[in-house]
Amino acid sequence: MKLPRLWNYLTVLIVLFLVALPLIVHSPRYFSLIDVLLLNIVLALGVYSFWTVGYLNAAQPVFFGLGAYTVAILTIKVHWPFWLIFPIAGIIPAIMAVILGLIALKIRGASFMFITIAFCELMIWLFDAWKGLFGGVGGLYPVPQPLIKIFGLRIDFSASMIPYYYLALILVVITCLVYFKIHGSLLGRVWQSVGKNADLLANTGISVFSQKLICLVVSCFFAGLAGAIYAPFMTIASPGEVSLWQGIWIVLGVLLGGIYSPIGAIIGTVFVAILNVLLEGYASIQPLILGLILTLVLLFMPSGILGFSKKLIAKLKDATTKKVAQPESKKTF
Repeated sequence: MKLPRLWNYLTVLIVLFLVALPLIVHSPRYFSLIDVLLLNIVLALGVYSFWTVGYLNAAQPVFFGLGAYTVAILTIKVHWPFWLIFPIAGIIPAIMAVILGLIALKIRGASFMFITIAFCELMIWLFDAWKGLFGGVGGLYPVPQPLIKIFGLRIDFSASMIPYYYLALILVVITCLVYFKIHGSLLGRVWQSVGKNADLLANTGISVFSQKLICLVVSCFFAGLAGAIYAPFMTIASPGEVSLWQGIWIVLGVLLGGIYSPIGAIIGTVFVAILNVLLEGYASIQPLILGLILTLVLLFMPSGILGFSKKLIAKLKDATTKKVAQPESKKTF
């Protein structure tokens, strides 16, 4: 069986499993963890996407938070319906990404990541200090729950976590479809060229700055949509829901999984989420353990878990092929 066809079958099986997951998992705690994991996957795909143009963005939680605050402000203070606000929650972070990009995208290398860290801290301070708009330390609550009424069908999000799960899953599927499509398209190859040799690409007449800006805007748009789901799910939008450490863990997850592929970003995010659950009883040394694991991965698996797995499969395949193809030595007289 060809590998691409195998991947297609595996993808279908994973999607079917995720659709049927509410029939298997009944614990509210695990449902909450899974919902947050799905939203983190959206953020991780944004980090992967922006890395293709040569930058690491540690400020994804800020754009996530902007989406959450957009929903909280417009539902609590303006009383707009959630489904009207939902796309706006992606547009507002996208606009903020344009502003950040126009200021900072001319800077190359690790300096941009430090700018995103500073931007993250600045926005967290703003969420905390501007009590009139953002509610200060306590944030804005309670964020109203979405409600679907269509053709006699009524889905009340306040009655169960399951509607949130499916909404988050739909967002993840759409985000994956977009990024996987870009990854294999001409636009994806242009973004990879920007990351590898921007000066050479500029000589072809393509605006390198515009490509970087588009990539940043797309990633922040989806981060805002993830935040829009998170706010009513947690019934609150507050500075405590947005932190620099969250951004760092997202970046670490992408590095662990393999930053050169969207699949690697997903694998790494799931891996970090599982580690966080396993290390819940060791909160004081949790960062130390995760840091140690990251160091070992970067030393011995620089291409991440996915890259290491591909190399291992290739070696096993080569060894099997050589063993099968090895001719039997026969003497002829």
